[in-house]
Amino acid sequence: LSRLNTIWKGFINMQSVAKFVTKAYPVSGCFDYLSEDLPDTIHIGGRISPKTVWDYVGKLKSSLSKELCLIRFHPATEEEEVAYISLYSYFSSRGRFGVVANNNRHIKDLYLIPLSNKDPIPSKLLPFEGPG
Repeated sequence: LSRLNTIWKGFINMQSVAKFVTKAYPVSGCFDYLSEDLPDTIHIGGRISPKTVWDYVGKLKSSLSKELCLIRFHPATEEEEVAYISLYSYFSSRGRFGVVANNNRHIKDLYLIPLSNKDPIPSKLLPFEGPG
């Protein structure tokens, strides 16, 4: 991550689960509006099944009027890692993704997909068009 520029820094908050400072890094897609459209605090409003997200992503990828953008969140400091891992564990143990509740103008839907460093990249997200 040290070779990549951060595109955003702020909080991720899920009531009664975790709140932490994080940085976002580009993975794939267009990032033109993200730094201004992501709020200071990303509020996670709930959970969603992976199947629902993958069905939606499949439809999105075939749309000419919509873009899929992938970013990676990483704890801003070592002290933030405990809360970051708590949120990851919460979604991973339940087999669910996170749904962001406070999207802005250019961002229609935003999901948090818990991936460990050993998990393969889901095929629905490939190919990457960006730094990867």
